Amino acid sequence: MKKMTRLTGMLVLAFVLLVSLAACGNSKNNSSSDQSGAAGNKKTTVTMGFWGTAQDLKVYQDAAASISQKYPNVVLKIKQYPSSDQFWNTLPGEIAAGVAPDFIKITNEGAYEYIKKGLFTPLDDLIGPAGVDMKIYTPSVTDVWKVDGKQYGIPNSSTPAMFFINEDMWKKAGLGAYPTTWDEVEAAAKKLTNKDQFGITINIDPYHITNYAKSFGGGWDNGKTINSAQNIQALQKIFDMYKAGVAVTPKSLGYGWDGEVFSNKKAAMTTGGYWYKGFLKDAAPDLKYVALPVPKGTTNGSTMITDAYVVMKDSKNQQAALQAASYMTNEKTQTDFIKLGNNSAVASLTSKFFEVNPEFKAVQPALEYSTDFGYPAETKKFKDELVNQIEASVLGGMKNSPKDILDSIQQKFK
Repeated sequence: MKKMTRLTGMLVLAFVLLVSLAACGNSKNNSSSDQSGAAGNKKTTVTMGFWGTAQDLKVYQDAAASISQKYPNVVLKIKQYPSSDQFWNTLPGEIAAGVAPDFIKITNEGAYEYIKKGLFTPLDDLIGPAGVDMKIYTPSVTDVWKVDGKQYGIPNSSTPAMFFINEDMWKKAGLGAYPTTWDEVEAAAKKLTNKDQFGITINIDPYHITNYAKSFGGGWDNGKTINSAQNIQALQKIFDMYKAGVAVTPKSLGYGWDGEVFSNKKAAMTTGGYWYKGFLKDAAPDLKYVALPVPKGTTNGSTMITDAYVVMKDSKNQQAALQAASYMTNEKTQTDFIKLGNNSAVASLTSKFFEVNPEFKAVQPALEYSTDFGYPAETKKFKDELVNQIEASVLGGMKNSPKDILDSIQQKFK
């Protein structure tokens, strides 16, 4: 799962078009004879779109092959996109052309903007007829996917953000206990940096920046507290590590995301998430790592990542799509994802997570204090501003301070 979610400027225009198209087609979609997904003996084909690892794809293909056990009249096809950028850049055109998936899997990071744009359909009127039991999911996770009192997602997982350390590099540097604070991380990064590697990779991406902010007691509060003292302090810590020459961006090394930097042993530490397990299994199977909670700045704080299945507004088979989406949370499929490091949103299965993933055991306390992202409603605009202004200072030679940057962004989200 690569955290690369910046959208192009043309995407906004495309969303305006797709929302208009969806609005025009809603009455037709809602009256479609295929809505039941199980009318008579007629087969209803639905497509799920996602971006993720090869391991994710196999789990989904297995689920698609077995869906007839519960929904004999539903045929499920899986469509994998190469990356999140290609996913979001391709989807609007597919919607406009009428060839988009019926439902997709997305994370809570940035989902709010697309819900507000009308890209997804509310599920409340479909849940009963589709026979979906929402009570099986952890309530706090279900609530993340409610906007204005309406349910938009079938929750699939919920896992705190993590901090990864290359165990071999750590031991080779003669370091002892693993760090629990960013000050300790910075001190260790100086000892870990040499001609072959950097101490830490800091992806200039809203996901990673947000975890630093939350660890200093900050956050965006849907745009109300962008330039808070806590957020400024967090960004200053990032700048300090770049200034000290111990941090590197994936872009400056020619990589697309932080996982590639870590797997290629170009940095000893990084913020990341549960998706590292599946990715590293393929990309660097011999790499030994330790997963920890996001280090403290001034407090315990990090993001809670939850992904869910959302039904597209213009799907012609919304009820069948919802049935297929709920099927993805069956015990076998969820257990397969647990093996890949993904904590289930199904309440009865969450206890299995740390049993199956002992390498993530140290992260368990973060389940108690990790929270949603809290991006402004104009999420794309916010992400672009945050990334562009930080990159201008870190990579482009601009001398703007963290306060200058966050004050400037705050002015755009009053």
